[in-house]
This record gives sequence, structure tokens and C-alpha cells, in this order.
Amino acid sequence: MRFEGTGASPGTALGRAVVFVHRLSGAGAPENPAGVFLGAEEELARFRGAVKTVHALLLDLAKEGEKKFGADKAGIFEGYAEILTDGEIEESARAFIAGGLSAAGAGQKIMEDLAGEWENMEGPYMAQRASDLRDLGRKLSLAASGGQAPELPVLSEPSILVADELSPFETAALDHRLLKALALDSGGSTGHAAILARSLGIPCAVGLGGASSLVKSGEFCALDGDKGFFILNPGQDEIEIFSSGEEGRAVFTPLPETVRTRDGVSISVCANIGSAGEAALAKERGADGVGLLRTEFLYMNSLPGEDEQYAAYARILEILDGKPLTIRTMDIGGDKEFPALALAREENPFLGYRAIRIGLKERGVFKTQLRAVLRASALGKTELMFPMIISPGELKEAKALFEECRKELDQEGLAQGRPPVGIMIETPAAALMAGELAAEADFFSLGTNDLTQYTLAVDRGNPQVASLYDPLNPAVLRLMAVSADAAAKAGIPAGICGELAGDEAALPLLLGLGLVKLSLSGPKIPLIKETIQKLDTDSCRALARKALSRASAGEVRALLQRFP
Repeated sequence: MRFEGTGASPGTALGRAVVFVHRLSGAGAPENPAGVFLGAEEELARFRGAVKTVHALLLDLAKEGEKKFGADKAGIFEGYAEILTDGEIEESARAFIAGGLSAAGAGQKIMEDLAGEWENMEGPYMAQRASDLRDLGRKLSLAASGGQAPELPVLSEPSILVADELSPFETAALDHRLLKALALDSGGSTGHAAILARSLGIPCAVGLGGASSLVKSGEFCALDGDKGFFILNPGQDEIEIFSSGEEGRAVFTPLPETVRTRDGVSISVCANIGSAGEAALAKERGADGVGLLRTEFLYMNSLPGEDEQYAAYARILEILDGKPLTIRTMDIGGDKEFPALALAREENPFLGYRAIRIGLKERGVFKTQLRAVLRASALGKTELMFPMIISPGELKEAKALFEECRKELDQEGLAQGRPPVGIMIETPAAALMAGELAAEADFFSLGTNDLTQYTLAVDRGNPQVASLYDPLNPAVLRLMAVSADAAAKAGIPAGICGELAGDEAALPLLLGLGLVKLSLSGPKIPLIKETIQKLDTDSCRALARKALSRASAGEVRALLQRFP
């Protein structure tokens, strides 16, 4: 039996299923789940106690999550903890309890109503987090009533977890050492379970429909987190394909030195990270450095000061111990919400006020970050990268602010370095203006996630159109080629930091396009390094020329399957 969904975290897995289905429905709140109503004051006191209990639980999860996932993703739990402390939560509880609901019923009803509001917001980002709120409501209800939450399965061997849904709280509590993959009936690629799975390198498929109701624990199954399908009782041919993939991933060990192709071309393989913890893991896996530091983790709860940012960058440079660090300035907006900036709600946030557009408007906030980067660059090899640049004018304006910060630090007598300044190519506009942009930039990094989304007009988090999202679409590849060619003519390096960089099958194509720096998720670094050593650039260039002449992503994939 085969279930089609959406790939949410790359990789393949074979193993026995462990099924987890929630006993409590998220739809609505029971009138009085705790039983006898004890009076308004007593119920309100119980509600406050439940909030305190769940708040402490979330802060504990944040501490544990920082060790497992890094500080930026651990901020998920701190964010939900802050929701519980909002004064409107208690006001709503007081009103519901006055109307006859128990503390347990009020907790679940409050979160159900808030989840409904989130589901009605534009775009999938907030809607996919509505299930988190419902799970938070269940936790409040159970804490107020003394009930027991559905027990997560205890994994006794490497297993594929099959669930109707999985909240970030449950994902964090699983034993990830024995978790081979996640197969979820619901959710999307931007949901927190998917985000956490990607940070751990665990394959994940979401939107599988009713898989959890048809699979029994102990049954043998297979999962493809790239293509988004899940197979119950796979056939022998499928088992052999999945086995070879798993064995291939298992035998690679970290290669600490910069790798070369068979004909001697050096390729830098770096990591995309969002915390100091991820930097340490990337270094263990043999990363040549960090090709993308997502600095948004610093802005999760409040606007960070210059010293706070400087300390965070300094810590990562210390961990890298001489390896280079590329710092991307705040890529806020789009699907990333940051209460500290109080951004207005937008109808089309991916096309609106985000990334460099915010930086160039909120100059005080932006300059604080630029000053911190300049100071940190005195401590080690550092590069600065601007996101969402669409014109030479924007780049010149951002560089002028950077130079302004440099002069200020000189006047203040503070040590600073001279980091190269590059940009992400992640819109068709940037790709088509790559020649002019290359005259102003020290390097390019292709952000293929957004480039694909903007080129194909596809929201990859929307399951109704997610099948159209394909970075191997020739339209996307031609924009990548234009960008790489412009960089080569200008004598600056071009790399890639999108998810495509971790696609082993696409690797020959990326090298053939002239990309010399790959930045990807840490778990895939050993595999990509090993594969690079088997390739020669002449064959890769010939493959790229053929791929650019094809008419569909399917034709490109067929080429890759026949290579070499």
C-alpha cells in the first residue's frame, strides 16, 4: 500500500512501524472535561496552576531543545510559553469560567479559538501552527484536570514513527537516536515537526492522509522524504532500492579536508546552521565552514543588542576554529514572524516587507547587526551576505550602510575586520541582473528554495500545489546558469545554499553549472563530499548543457538517473 504526501525532510528509510494516534480530538472543547464545576474562583485558580505547569514544561523543552536542535529552533517552545503569559489568555479564561466552563474546558476552548484564528490567516505558515495550539490546549486541559496525556511510544529499536499528527512538544520528547523517519497524516513542510526533523537529518513525509489508521505497529514499511511517499509492506525491488540508499548513507565518515573532483577541482562543502550547537555538529561532520548562518534565531523574542549579536557570532567562530563563517543578515518576514518587530499583517507576505527591505527601512536595527558582524570579523574568517537583493541599487544602499558602520567603529577605536560582502540570488530579478550585481558583490550564493518558489509561482508549503515545486525545473536551472556565468565573468565565486545543494543526484549538475561552494544541512555533508570525489567537471559540464536544453523537470531527472 502506497501513500502519497509531501517530502518534508530529505532521505530514505526502511524499518518497522511504530504507530502513534492521539486519543483526544482537537475539534472543540468538552463542556466540562474535569467533571464537577467547583466554583468560579476555584476553577480560575486551577487554570492559573495549569498555566504555570505548562509554562514550566515549555521552558524545560526549550532548554532540552537547544541541545538537540539549536537555539533558533528551541525558540519555538519559548514562543508558545510567551503566549501563555499573555494577559488576554487569563481574561478569556475568566469569561469562559464565568459562563460555566471548568478550568480544563476553558484552557482547551481558548486554544481552539486561537487556532481557528490562525487557520484563517493568509498563507500556510500560521495555519500549520494551529495544531500546535490545539496540542497546547490539550496540555492545559490535562494539567487542570489531572488527566493523562497520550503516552508517546517508547522506541526499543530503530523505527519509523507513523502518526496522525505530531506537535513540536512531542517531536522534542522522542528518542531521536532510534527514530529512522517520520510519517505524518497531516502537516506541511513548514510545520514545526518537519523543521525539527530537518535539523536532525531525519527523513520525514507529511500529508499522507490516513496512513496511521491503516498501519499497525510492527509492520515493515519504507519512506522517501524527498518525494514524500510512504509504502506499507514494500516489494522486494523497493526494499533493495531503499536498502542501497540506507547502506550508502551509513558507510560515509566525515572528510575534514576540502575535497576535489577527480580532475582536481576544489569544492567547498559547508553547512547551513542556525545556532552554535549546529556549528559544532557541522564541524564534527567535516564541514569546511559555515556557508549560511541564519541569524533569525537572535530575533525570536526581542531585538538583540550589538554586544549580544557579537557574542553569538564570536562563539560560532570559536567553534569553527579558523574555518570560514558566512553571516546572512536578518531574513525576517515572509513565513517568519517576529513579534519584536511588530510587523503588520500582509496579504502576500512572501512578496512583501521582508529581508533586506526591512533592513533598509529599519536602519537602526540593521546597523546594529552590521556593527556586530564587523566586530566579529576581527576574530576569524567572516563573510557578510545580504538576502533578497533584487537590484544593484539595493546592494549599493546596503553596502553604503555597511561602510557607514565601518567608519563609526573606526572613530570609536573598536577592532573590526574587512569581510567580503556577497548576496543571495533568490529571485528571477536578481538572476536576470546578475551581471550588474556581480560588479558590486564579492560572491553569489544561490538560494534555490526561494528562487524555485518565485520562478514557478508555487508556494511549496501549500499541499495543493507542492507537486509543482521542483528546483530541477529548466526555468530555475536556466536562471541558476545565468547567475553562475555572470559570477564567472566577474571573477567572483558562486555557490548554493538551498536544499538542492544536499541532493546527491543533482550534484553533478550543480558542479556542471560552475558552482564551487555548496552549503547544506550538516547530516548530508559526508555523503556529498564522498560523491564529489567520484566526479569530473568535464562530464558535469556536458550534463549541465543537456539539462539546460530540456523542457521539463522530469526530463532533467531522467538525465541525472542515466549519469554518468
